[in-house]
Amino acid sequence: MPLGLNLLAIFAFAVKGLAGFGPALFIVPVLGLFWPLRQVVPYTAFLLFLANLPMLWLVRRGLAPRRDLPAAAAYALGLVLGTRLLVALPEARLKFALGLVLLVFALWSLVRLPSPETAPPADVAELVRLGLVMLSGGLIVGALGAGALPLFVYLPLRYPPAAMRALFTSAFGLGTLAWTLANWQAGLLTWPLARLALLTLPGTLAGLFLGAWLFERLPRRGQVRLVSLLLVPVALRLMGVF
Repeated sequence: MPLGLNLLAIFAFAVKGLAGFGPALFIVPVLGLFWPLRQVVPYTAFLLFLANLPMLWLVRRGLAPRRDLPAAAAYALGLVLGTRLLVALPEARLKFALGLVLLVFALWSLVRLPSPETAPPADVAELVRLGLVMLSGGLIVGALGAGALPLFVYLPLRYPPAAMRALFTSAFGLGTLAWTLANWQAGLLTWPLARLALLTLPGTLAGLFLGAWLFERLPRRGQVRLVSLLLVPVALRLMGVF
């Protein structure tokens, strides 16, 4: 099992290093075909927390504390609230919702407009909008483990790739800490799951640095949109279509 988890992590975290988001979009639905989401989500949350420590270092020059810290706090709050939904909702409904969210994400990746050249000013109105987007995105991810659709729709339309990558990473850095603690408090994060996450670190680190290397050489994210189409059959399976 650790070998398979490491291979999945290399692929998923290479996408993260390249685009600033992505690993849960691939890890959660694939594992969700074999594990209950109440095991997949806490495993993924802890793994993402470990992975975001080096990612924060890699993108440190692009961070804007006035913009990124409030956004990260809103995302963390959404994750904590979403964890309560994970505990309360039936497994079948959670998997159907996850499949639906992933399907919408894959289709949206085909039609969304190019990112702007410059980021909007970090005024009060933008911070409020960004906070609401982050809160709603965190709520979805906390409940389903992946699929922060509000972020994937709003951020590419408002922020250039480097700023968007920093926003994702700072939000995930603080958010995954709160998410991990919420899963532990709810009794979902157990030692066997934490141990599996620790055993997946070699693949995680390899994927992160591969993605960072690709980011320097392939700044356009068209290849990420192409990869997202791989989610379609997995999403349909989670929804029970076949």
